[in-house]
Amino acid sequence: MVAENTLKKTNMIQIDIQNALDDKIGLRNGISKRVLNNFLKKKNPLVKTIFQSKNKSGYDFLNLPDDQNLLRKIKKFVSDQQKHKWDNIVVLGIGGSALGGIALKDALLGTYHYLQKKPHLFFVDNIDPNFVAELLSVIQLEKSLFIVISKSGGTTEPMALYSLIREKLLKKKIKNPQKHFVFVTDPKKGLLRPLGKKGNIPMFDIPQKVGGRFSVLSSVGLIPAALAGIDVTALLRGAKKMRELIKKSKSGDNPALILAALQFLLDRKKGKIMTVMMPYSNPLFRVSDWYRQLLSESIGKNSRTGPTPINALGTTDQHSQLQLYNEGPNNKWFIFLHVLKHTDPLKLGDHLPKKLDFLNGKKLSEVIDAAYHGTAESLAKNKRPNITLHIPKINAEIMGALFMLFEFQIALLGLMYKVDAFNQPGVEQSKLITKKILLKQ
Repeated sequence: MVAENTLKKTNMIQIDIQNALDDKIGLRNGISKRVLNNFLKKKNPLVKTIFQSKNKSGYDFLNLPDDQNLLRKIKKFVSDQQKHKWDNIVVLGIGGSALGGIALKDALLGTYHYLQKKPHLFFVDNIDPNFVAELLSVIQLEKSLFIVISKSGGTTEPMALYSLIREKLLKKKIKNPQKHFVFVTDPKKGLLRPLGKKGNIPMFDIPQKVGGRFSVLSSVGLIPAALAGIDVTALLRGAKKMRELIKKSKSGDNPALILAALQFLLDRKKGKIMTVMMPYSNPLFRVSDWYRQLLSESIGKNSRTGPTPINALGTTDQHSQLQLYNEGPNNKWFIFLHVLKHTDPLKLGDHLPKKLDFLNGKKLSEVIDAAYHGTAESLAKNKRPNITLHIPKINAEIMGALFMLFEFQIALLGLMYKVDAFNQPGVEQSKLITKKILLKQ
């Protein structure tokens, strides 16, 4: 139980919750072990409820790691595309069609992957003309494959981008422009499906019962990743391992249930209405972008229900946000992502003056680790609840596990808050107004 051991271990990830408990930060801001244990026992049946609902709309994300047919189809597609020797893979998508893929790209390919090897992977996840024009000025269309992702085929942004790219290809008089596209869309409905059939464009399905923000482990995230050389088999294996761990764990050892319980209790009982996710890792920074959508769009459904997600980056935001977090309104709680083993620890030299002697001979990994511990401890001293997910290293299997862990947490939160975690009526209203404005022009 949590009361006996605050370091909850998965087979890949450790969750340290001690800085969120009352014996560390006081009862006014922290959760007592007794309250947490009782809540976990009470809500443990929700885990079974979700697994029993895995074939229902929304919960079908649980089945994605088992889709071996899709995996085989993707691998064949990647093999077939190699003959084109694409320089660039460009994803045209927005929101859940892009954020998971971007998180994978940064975590597993790196920030500067486009300087190292081809194909380069780009995501055009906005329709800002300057942003789009800049990309088009640095890539060659004839050496680029464009992945258009829209479940309905009616999403304004990716469809506008598709039209733009199609027009550019035609103006350049490129033969067989359809070979430069692949569609990822609804298996039966939507506007992309007939366009794909008419143009003989390869198409992959987005499962009908899987929403966009839960789709990173479907063709939405797997196709761009596989084309860029990411090990998607390991990605799904990690997700499956985490799913089975969640299914088999007792309440006090269930990582998804612990995360959901702390989120709910700190919000409803302690007034922590904002959730700050702060990776101490540049490669994991875009995971917090992905999580921001997952939490806000799934749970923000009424005037009382909707924790506000905030993303930050350690150590960068120690110098831009930490003042607020330590001494500003005590209405936030913090999730740190801490990497235990870095690809290259990078040893410093012995060139600094006496006042900086504490840095001489250290590894850069030791410096960032010390900064993380300093931030977590300073928040605890100021009675600010925080927890840490200790990640052994960054690889495809770990990323799959993280995606599954957070998606299951959000599914649990939907049941705890008694909201539909899988719809987004507030987003749809904005889309309708946008369409009306464009029709009048």
